[in-house]
Amino acid sequence: MNKRILTVIVITLLTFSVNAQSNELLIGKWVFMDAYNKEKIDEAGLQMLKTDIINKMTFDFKQNSSFSSFVMGETMNGSWLLTKDSKKVILKTPDGPFEFQILKLTKTELALKIGLGEFLMKKTEN
Repeated sequence: MNKRILTVIVITLLTFSVNAQSNELLIGKWVFMDAYNKEKIDEAGLQMLKTDIINKMTFDFKQNSSFSSFVMGETMNGSWLLTKDSKKVILKTPDGPFEFQILKLTKTELALKIGLGEFLMKKTEN
């Protein structure tokens, strides 16, 4: 019985530790660098990708769970929350919540599934 309780406690602590590490990795300013699924994007979408998204769209996740973004020429602010399994980030804004699936998260790269698009972002120094 004591081994079961100890096992549950250890697993719970590891889960909290993994989530905290993912939170720390997410904090910072990210810029859109590429789209993974370009073969599914039509010519107009590829042009928009080049002119409005790549090297222009950003997310800046703050330590205090607030964020700001620059998307399609407009700034958006709100708060962010990482799900317990660290597989999704939820952005809460005045326009409602937005949920993005995390495909990859490292110290320097973040890949998100946003709607039908899959985007690679790089962390900036600023």
